[in-house]
Amino acid sequence: MDFRKLASDIIRNVGGKENINSVIHCVTRLRFSLKDHSLANTDKIKEMDGVITVVMSGGQYQVVIGNQVKDVFNEVINILGNSYSGNGGEAAETKEKNAFNRFIDVIIGIISPMMGLLAASGILKGLIGASTALHWLQATDGTYILLNALGDGLFYFLPIMVGFSAGKTFNANPYIPAAIGAALVYPAVVAAVSAGKALTFAGIPIILTNYTSSLFPIIMAAWVAAKIEKWLEKKLPSSLKLIFVPLITMVVTGILTFLAVGPVLNEFSSLLANITMGIYHLSPIIAGVILGAFWQLVVIFGLHYAFIPVLINNMTTLHYDPVNAILTVTVFAQVGAALGVFLKAKNKKVRSIAGSATVSALLGITEPAIYGISLPYKKPFVMAGIAGGIGGGITAAMGAKMFGFGGAGIFAAPMFINPKGIDSSFYGFLISALVAVIGAALLTYLFGYKDKAQTKNLESNEYRDSKDNLNIYNTIQGAIIPLSEVKDEVFSSGAMGNGFAVIPDDNKVYAPFDGKVLSVFGTKHAIGLISNDGVELLIHMGINTVELNGSPFEIKVKDNEVIKKGQLIAEVNWKLVSTKNYDITTPIIVTNTADYQSVILKVDKNKKVNIGELVLTVN
Repeated sequence: MDFRKLASDIIRNVGGKENINSVIHCVTRLRFSLKDHSLANTDKIKEMDGVITVVMSGGQYQVVIGNQVKDVFNEVINILGNSYSGNGGEAAETKEKNAFNRFIDVIIGIISPMMGLLAASGILKGLIGASTALHWLQATDGTYILLNALGDGLFYFLPIMVGFSAGKTFNANPYIPAAIGAALVYPAVVAAVSAGKALTFAGIPIILTNYTSSLFPIIMAAWVAAKIEKWLEKKLPSSLKLIFVPLITMVVTGILTFLAVGPVLNEFSSLLANITMGIYHLSPIIAGVILGAFWQLVVIFGLHYAFIPVLINNMTTLHYDPVNAILTVTVFAQVGAALGVFLKAKNKKVRSIAGSATVSALLGITEPAIYGISLPYKKPFVMAGIAGGIGGGITAAMGAKMFGFGGAGIFAAPMFINPKGIDSSFYGFLISALVAVIGAALLTYLFGYKDKAQTKNLESNEYRDSKDNLNIYNTIQGAIIPLSEVKDEVFSSGAMGNGFAVIPDDNKVYAPFDGKVLSVFGTKHAIGLISNDGVELLIHMGINTVELNGSPFEIKVKDNEVIKKGQLIAEVNWKLVSTKNYDITTPIIVTNTADYQSVILKVDKNKKVNIGELVLTVN
């Protein structure tokens, strides 16, 4: 894949550099903060090779890439410049954003760069716990001490790491909040807390708290430091800025943090953990069933990052988290749904997608399973929800807890190991994960997916010729041209598949075969169809006509509607399209070209073809 080209195409179609406030990435998504979402060409981005889908949620424009998101992100930043990396806290906000969405952006901007490291540290801590539980290592061994330092160091010194990340997010000097974070976990301070020693500052009592592994106090300190730093930058003469801006910012913010910000937010952290556990303890099993069944919906809307501070806070406050233990099971339910489709499907492309999605979800990345299998076929998503609910209930009933943060799928297993020894947490994880996978796979296989090849009598299909080719008939009266002449690289390059294009001279669009409507795009400019033989066809009415918001198009069919060859499926006001200076050329593409040996155009270039004439054969 050409990551540079994909990054360039995405930037252009989100409205260009001038429409971007900032961009960050998570495990699978580019998350853009845009000035105006209406300028983004969402349909075109969704059609790009390398893009799974687009999600707009939490005030962000999220382009789902998958496992290669980091490579694409790096190219995006190479094109835009480093100043666009991060939350861009003081940049102009989008028109849609409210206070909650801005808060979500801040949290994501701070935590996202650390997610991989948090997961790695959590897995390492889990493996160390397993090694001591199985008596492979003793706590006094040098190997244990070194590995434990590597695994626990991030969590112990979390205020330093979060301080640095928060400083970047707030567009300030990141070393100042990092230094304040270091002061919070300074050995003398930690020792005073452990000894219960009373301290004062200028006669004012200091409420000492253990800030190791804390999250919220340093985030607030970084925000205060950014405000003070920017005010000083405006007020102090240039000759004094180098030394006195960081000096004054660090001292003032540090004192405020120790006297007020830290104690208040540490109490808030404890309260948040208590509320979470209070809800859980009202009925662990009911909580497990509900969270297990519906958590992936939260993931779909891209709002799961809003829960990360709560989960991290539970871990740092309680040193375990039963809530994330439940959420982990939902990943295995998606594994099962994709596996069920893989076992049932006969179509090569569907099996390929389902197989890779199964492996990806097993490794903790669910987006390919969700957007490639569960959502497009709908019922597998329901089956995954049912299995996830059952698995979540089992997790809660067995009192399973996670003793580390980060990692998903099979990489979550070590974090269910209690440092004191393997107990019901680990066994609860194994049982609930197996139930979720097997349950979702069986439900999907039996009730959640109907393979088209199993329901059609293909041998008697009138659209096969004597050489066993599949025939595609013309849908719009007009002149036929090859795709290579279409003035849009996405189509002309063949990236979306082979086919042809029509320059229409009639406003009616007809069905090219017997089959079903896969989807009618929200802007009505394109219709996806599938024949009874499994040929998937996209009719894209005009070039860039997504920008017309459906005004020239009158669609006569709806999603999942059964169609017959020659049935009227749409009418288009081509005069209006031309008046608006859009190209009326209509690409018609076999989107599952890879499933076939060849897709051959059967008419000459520029030939006028009537409705129902043979134009394409698929071998």
